[in-house]
Amino acid sequence: MTVSVFIIYLLAWEGLVVRKIIEGVNAAILLCMFVITVLTVVFRVVLKIPASWSEDLAQYSFIFLVFIGSAGLMQSESHISITALPDRLSTRMQKVFRILVRLIVLPFMYYLIIGAWRNITKNWDVALSTVKWMKIGYMYAVVFASGCIMTWYLILNLFRDLFNKQSPDNIVEGGQG
Repeated sequence: MTVSVFIIYLLAWEGLVVRKIIEGVNAAILLCMFVITVLTVVFRVVLKIPASWSEDLAQYSFIFLVFIGSAGLMQSESHISITALPDRLSTRMQKVFRILVRLIVLPFMYYLIIGAWRNITKNWDVALSTVKWMKIGYMYAVVFASGCIMTWYLILNLFRDLFNKQSPDNIVEGGQG
């Protein structure tokens, strides 16, 4: 086994482990969001008590769900995409198109990460008005971490296209890339 094949297998294993962690975290966040929403209904309808904190927590959990989910989708490139143009291109031009799109997305990811970091440092100690233990910096920390993970997968997918390497999913599952 050559060193490059070993590295590809190692990245494939790492990718599957990270994907499982991301899926588990997203499932926990979705469960929390569901419980918060049910509690909101119970407090407002049954107990006639307004629960202003529930809206803030539901919004934050939705933001967490979207960004962490996006990080997980970036690995397998399962995110929503419009394929009208790439589907009409030859296989070689599709590859060039994918490389070009990834190169266009990279600067956006850079600014997402830098912006999130700046907001973490400015807002780490700022609490929500309705939930004092929930800091605004936590949201930006999730955006920062998700941006780093998305950038990592974007670069790995770019590497795969540039050097004709199989995707981690195909290597581990025995498929043809």
